[in-house]
Amino acid sequence: MRLVLIALFLACSLHGFATHILGGEMSYTYLGNDNYQVTLRLYRDCGPANTNNTALDPQAAIGIFNSNGVLVNTVHFNLPSESTMPVVVTNPCLTAPPSICTKQGIYTGTIHLPSGTGGYTLAYQRCCRSPAVININNNPNPQGMTCTVQVPDPAVTGPNSSPNFADDPPMVLCLDQTATIDQLAVDPDGDSLAYAMCAPLQGGDNVSNIMPDPPSAPPYSPVIWAAGYSVNNQLNSNPPVVFGTNNGQLTLHPSTIGNFAVSLCVTEYRNGVQLSQVIRDFRFLVVNCTQAITSSFQDQQGNCDGLEVQMSNQSTGSNFYHWDFGVPGTASDTSAEIHPSFTYPAPGTYTISLIANPGWPCADTSYSTYNVHDPVEVAFIPPPTLCTDQLPVAMTALGNFTASASVQWDFGTGVSPDPNSASTTASWSTLGSHAVSVFVDDGGCTASFADSIRIFPLPEPVFSADTNGCIPFAPVFTNSSTAWTPLSFLWQFGDGGISTDSIPDHVYEAPGTYDVSLTVATDSGCIASRTLTLPGLVSVWPQPVAMATAIPMVTTVLDPEVTFRDYSLDAEKWDFLVEGIHYDTTAFTHTFSDAGWYTAFLTVSSGVGCTDTTSLRIFIGDHLFFAPTAFTPNGDGVNEEWKPSVKGAREYQLDIFNRWGEVVFSTNDPTKGWDGKGAAPGVYSFKAWLTEYGPLEREYNGSFVLIE
Repeated sequence: MRLVLIALFLACSLHGFATHILGGEMSYTYLGNDNYQVTLRLYRDCGPANTNNTALDPQAAIGIFNSNGVLVNTVHFNLPSESTMPVVVTNPCLTAPPSICTKQGIYTGTIHLPSGTGGYTLAYQRCCRSPAVININNNPNPQGMTCTVQVPDPAVTGPNSSPNFADDPPMVLCLDQTATIDQLAVDPDGDSLAYAMCAPLQGGDNVSNIMPDPPSAPPYSPVIWAAGYSVNNQLNSNPPVVFGTNNGQLTLHPSTIGNFAVSLCVTEYRNGVQLSQVIRDFRFLVVNCTQAITSSFQDQQGNCDGLEVQMSNQSTGSNFYHWDFGVPGTASDTSAEIHPSFTYPAPGTYTISLIANPGWPCADTSYSTYNVHDPVEVAFIPPPTLCTDQLPVAMTALGNFTASASVQWDFGTGVSPDPNSASTTASWSTLGSHAVSVFVDDGGCTASFADSIRIFPLPEPVFSADTNGCIPFAPVFTNSSTAWTPLSFLWQFGDGGISTDSIPDHVYEAPGTYDVSLTVATDSGCIASRTLTLPGLVSVWPQPVAMATAIPMVTTVLDPEVTFRDYSLDAEKWDFLVEGIHYDTTAFTHTFSDAGWYTAFLTVSSGVGCTDTTSLRIFIGDHLFFAPTAFTPNGDGVNEEWKPSVKGAREYQLDIFNRWGEVVFSTNDPTKGWDGKGAAPGVYSFKAWLTEYGPLEREYNGSFVLIE
């Protein structure tokens, strides 16, 4: 417990002796329905004088007092963050010490203030001001600060929003430099505004009331001025400070270095009645400012960029410029840009000058010499896709370089171009895409260019076909041609016929031997055409015509001989087929075995098997019937069977009877006879009936003797 109390005491002591407050102001905006957005701006020192780097409080206590000065409420606003204020010196020839640092914190929140109460006073108090302030009495104790503003009763004056200072207070003033600082305020309601110097207000103490919560009630006491200072002489200025009553411009010429507590008041009036007053309480810091303008720009980094130069301005403390690029005889070689570019009319050596803030007494000028010449450029025009028969290919480096420049080619591994030459030739042993680059060095200025060259194979015609056949002959073609891009085709078949199909259909109508050619062509990549001719590829044989005669074509079984004779065309081989018998001659006589209708066939062939067939119809008419008168079926092998001789029978019936009229044998096959087995010797009778191959029918009756 003792350690805790010691820690709390130390924390309170450090907080109590914090002397970092530089000033502040309070304003408000009416939101409607008796609601107000209240804004408290506080400023604190973040420079070396704030040895503990004490920050603004995370929370601010704002007291609300009625028209009688009685506290009616205390609200607490949180601080979101702090922001660093920019240090701006009104004279651009001067610059303030870099150690100056001011941070701003904005506390804001909404307060409800019921109307009809006579109005309110809002107040915030904090101790302590910086002991470096010399125009107020900080002995024996540092003085605090009160930020306050009045809220009139809307029931009397109507709704009101307080004025707001449009610009930040000055962070620094330069000694012995006249400064005109705009501290104009803006009133949302359009009320009349009046400006005046007013006294900073005390608030809080460093003993027990560092950050009063709640703040003390109004009225509030002004600070105790140090000797020689007052409301009308708040800092040393010669001539004295002037704060424009109507325009809010603060004009002063500081004559003493130091920190000064200064208050600027803006009072608003409506119809001649004062509504409220916003007090800007702030530390004015007067320092010795140093000369701030230095002209400088980057020296030339390289002289190989061509006639155009791009300038890099490295000046400090300046905000407008005059460049002169040193071209003789012209006034148009100037620029007022910060980082201008300029294109010289010709190569050469030029002196460039830069004036920072020209016309000012503190203007500064710098110079530099630039050497410029045309840029080095190199390129080549890659040829279209090459065919293998177009190698080697000539290559020429083009561009902006002199004849004395060194030109180096790189065509890839294994390819050696002419050294140090703008024109060369190259060839490659492999197909495809090959990277090519050229590098040029012209007096130390270099350039390079790269592209690729493609090499495709020539189109290759390859085909085959059936080599021979008979008229009409339609050979089957096989196309195996190749290329790296799409092909077109032209076939020439040797008989005047052509085709552009990949796989053509063609019929040869005349015999002969024909040369066939195929031309393949490409229209992209390697653009070329090539022809393959196969001499005598196709042999076409004539088609024989089978023709023959048969004399006579009609005859009888009594004279069955017929003579055949060939009359075929273009025949080399013959095959007659008559009653199953083949004849390979051109003429012969054939004896038919029986009567009837016969078809004789002739097949002829030529060349590689070209064939034709024809047929002849032969008629053998009439008939023959002869019956023997006896037979001896005794097993001696002689005359063992009774069988009539029959020819020319299309239909046939034979019946044999014994003496009692009984049928002992019957057949309709003219080639069969009766063997008489088991029959008694004696006389037998027969009846034979036949029909010729014509319309004639005949019946034969008779008898014969069976002899043992």
